[in-house]
Amino acid sequence: MESATFRKWLAERGCRFDRHEHEQRHAGPVMVTVHREGRRSEVPLGGSRQILDPRIVRRACEELGLDWTELPGLTSRV
Repeated sequence: MESATFRKWLAERGCRFDRHEHEQRHAGPVMVTVHREGRRSEVPLGGSRQILDPRIVRRACEELGLDWTELPGLTSRV
């Protein structure tokens, strides 16, 4: 799943985002803290076309209390 698609899906479910700046430039992926109903998860949402590891997407959904089976494109892969 692309980073932009996941971010849009999260925003549609009422999530807000806080971007973390690195102390040193180019020192790893851009981490974003996603907040939803008192829960939070850190996700590397750097570039809009960045492909995210499915394990990271699933972990973030679980930490935020979202059903990862509702992710766009999931039913077409079954």
